[in-house]
Order: sequence, then structure tokens, then C-alpha cells
Amino acid sequence: DAKLHPVAADAEYCTSPDGQMEGAFFGYTGNDMDWFVRSWIGNRKASIIDMNINVALGQQSRVPNLMIIFGTVPNLLFYADYVARADVKVSEDYVNRYYEGEANEDYLAFRANTDFVWSASHGPAIRGMQSPVCSSYITELTDEHIDQCEAYLERFVDRWFRWVDEAEELPLEQRDAQQQYDFTYRDYTNRSDPMNVLVERTFGAEQARFMLDRRGGRVQMDADRGKWKH
Repeated sequence: DAKLHPVAADAEYCTSPDGQMEGAFFGYTGNDMDWFVRSWIGNRKASIIDMNINVALGQQSRVPNLMIIFGTVPNLLFYADYVARADVKVSEDYVNRYYEGEANEDYLAFRANTDFVWSASHGPAIRGMQSPVCSSYITELTDEHIDQCEAYLERFVDRWFRWVDEAEELPLEQRDAQQQYDFTYRDYTNRSDPMNVLVERTFGAEQARFMLDRRGGRVQMDADRGKWKH
């Protein structure tokens, strides 16, 4: 029963002042989902497009968040991750539950495909948020490579839905700390992405700040702090 957030009003299609960039933004919130973004932005003349799905779950559980990026640069860009909501360096149970088993096996099998070249962000904050099964690749834009990504994502997303369906409820006394972790992560990584400079160059500083705050769901975070207490 998630609803389109008012901050997404009139964002179903927009262009940059020079008309070179175009895109769309949809942000939803509700129920046990804090923030769900689906968006795209691109330059048709340069054969560049970036399509995003980001799901930030609420504090009812600790299931990882879902992040999928697909596009052309103009080669094929493919990114898929279960974004951890715990420190995986010291959370053995969390790693075993979400990153061992078939998730790890699928990751290793896809990583072995030499047609796909690993793509590393220039920003240490972005690299630091990546989970042990994060996929971040560039490859030649072909139907075969798109099909391979699609097959991987079908298993990847179905697995995530199972986790959501089977999630254990997080005790109320742990939700303040979980929300602090979740919101700090979302704010930090959203403003630390080195690609943000492209938004500022294209749309100007003021509009870029609005667009980045909208993407990160700042209005949702401000409204929902401690929401389970009411």
C-alpha cells in the first residue's frame, strides 16, 4: 500500500535547462518500506542512460536494502546489491543469513564471466557500502549480455522477496538504533557519491541539492524518525 510521495509531484518527466539531459523520478513510502525510488536520467545523443531501483526498508526487520542500477555509458552498466543494514565485518549471523549460500554461489558464478569487467566507484564511501555479493560491471552492449543480467536479477530479486516475506520482526527496543544506522547510511552515501558533481554541472547547485535530497528521501527521514513510538 505504498503511496507516491508528494516530493515526487511533477517529476514524472523533466529536462535540464540546456535540454541535453532528461529523466523521471518516482519516490514511494508506506507500510514497512521507508523509501522506494525508481528513476532514470540520460542523454540520448550520447547514448547514456542510468536507471535506478532503490528500496530502503523500514525498521520492522533487518533485511538488506535492494539496489539495482542498469544503463549505458554507452557500454552496458550493471549494478546489483543487497545493501547491508549491519556492520558485516563483525556481524557473523547477518553474513551467514544473507551473503552465504546461494547468494554467494550466484555472485561467484557471475563474477567468473570474463565478458564483464568490474567497475569500481571513484568514491571510497560508495565502495564501503558495497556488500560481499555486490555486482558492479561494465560490458559490451549486446542482447546476450542483457539476457545474462536479466537471468541473474530474476534470481536476485526473487531471493530478496523471500527474505522480506520470511523476515523476523525486529524488537521495538532495537529500532531506534536500527533507524539511526539506516538514516545515517542513506544520508552519507547519497551526498558522497562522486557522480553528484555531474548533476550539479547539468542542473546548477540549487536544483542539484533538491534532486539529491529528493533521491535520498530526506523529507521521509525527517517525517518518520521514531515513527513506531506513536
